[in-house]
Amino acid sequence: MPTPEDLARKFLAVVDSSTEVTVGADAEVAGRSAYSLTLAPRTQGTLLEKVVIAVDGETGMPLRVTVMARGQAEPAFEAGFTSLSLAAPDDSVFTFVAPPGATVKELPVPPVPSMPRMPALPPSPGGITPGVVPDRGPDQPAAPPKQLPAPDKVPGSDASLRHPDAPRPTVTGKGWETVIGFPSAPGGQGAALTESLLKDPLLSQAAVVVPGGRLLSTALVNVLLTDDGRIFVGMVPAERLQAAAGAA
Repeated sequence: MPTPEDLARKFLAVVDSSTEVTVGADAEVAGRSAYSLTLAPRTQGTLLEKVVIAVDGETGMPLRVTVMARGQAEPAFEAGFTSLSLAAPDDSVFTFVAPPGATVKELPVPPVPSMPRMPALPPSPGGITPGVVPDRGPDQPAAPPKQLPAPDKVPGSDASLRHPDAPRPTVTGKGWETVIGFPSAPGGQGAALTESLLKDPLLSQAAVVVPGGRLLSTALVNVLLTDDGRIFVGMVPAERLQAAAGAA
């Protein structure tokens, strides 16, 4: 689960001219005084009304992130602290006392395994890369870590299987009105794929029949599954998705 700081950084990282940033009313979160930083789209063509970040007035740490959808009284999503103490924990918290009759054996911390598609960890001040076990003697320099293959070269990855002539997703609109369209599966299988997805009882119940396909709606995101197997997604009203499907 991302922390309020993680979410705040993600929202602030994509702020551009399409977003109005203002300072709102003061608030109290987890017993701490905070001020509100409000991010609001400069357009009415999106389902998002605003994002409110409650920032600790003393430390500047985000304490709560609230995402509001248009026409909704309750937040569409919210994550924040309910209680928070910034005091240093007492040393006794880290004291371990073995139970009677137990044998204590100290073991070295195992290295962090390398994972595909993850950026390499930066070298530590001592020159040893975290997670890499050096194959060396006491007087030999650490061997450089092996390079991982590029994501599109990993066997079985989507990129390695994609045909160069395969249709790619389309993007229409910009900012908060962006609509992403995914093409139909090749060989006329798109419609069959859509029907197979709708065989799921919950998905079928949630999908509403609209001109040209089925619509899955939430407070923040709409998804249009067209009759010919295309998929259009966006934080926009259904009419925008239908317009994008008609123009594609």
